[in-house]
Amino acid sequence: MADRLKLITNALILLLGVTALSTGTAHAQNTSSVSGPTVSAGERQVEYRLGWTPVSEGGDRFAHRFDYGASINERSRFKVFATFSNRAGESLSFNNINAEYVRELTPEGAPVWQSAIRFDARLSDGPSSERVRVNWLNQWRLNDAIRARAQLIAARRIGANASSAIEFDLRASLNWDLGNDYDLSLLSFNPLGTHDDFGLSRSEKQLGPTISGPLPNGLRWTAGTLFGVSDEAPDHDLRFWLSKEF
Repeated sequence: MADRLKLITNALILLLGVTALSTGTAHAQNTSSVSGPTVSAGERQVEYRLGWTPVSEGGDRFAHRFDYGASINERSRFKVFATFSNRAGESLSFNNINAEYVRELTPEGAPVWQSAIRFDARLSDGPSSERVRVNWLNQWRLNDAIRARAQLIAARRIGANASSAIEFDLRASLNWDLGNDYDLSLLSFNPLGTHDDFGLSRSEKQLGPTISGPLPNGLRWTAGTLFGVSDEAPDHDLRFWLSKEF
């Protein structure tokens, strides 16, 4: 237990240190995650996500995301969420609204590999375009404490900024169960280009840790940061999420 608390403390110190030292340039904040494929009957959750990009000029930039999700049955679930953004001292500006539907593919209780398909769509009132996507969600249980996830995304822009190109992304994570309902994760976000220009050497790659833990009354917190590992990506994205299951 002492080793787990030490690990959690060191992770929080790292996140606070990054917060104090970050002075990146302005980019869109990343409030996304690496989604898992499992569904349980009776799930319902609300969540608030905050993304913060500290910048040296023009004021810090913030992204806000409000989620509601629920299972339809033991094999499928849906989620709707809206995103907003603002600079320090400014009022919120609405960006887009999104809807998701997940369907499990592997049997319930599969011991090692679990998989699902997710369909989602976005209607935008901001700089981002309308979009539809298909996501292949995968999870591997490596042992009782460690699991890995991979999410392959195929997206198509529609509406005013329509494009014939199919855009691909790969997200991945490694997650450690620290015990007492605490988790530590390492996440990566990797654009893969389009169907006619596909490859790993793409812009805006991000990599970083998150840590999460319980709060009273069914609440849960998550804190983390993403580091840009390419010139086009923001130097840092700082993230804090608050969720409640009921």
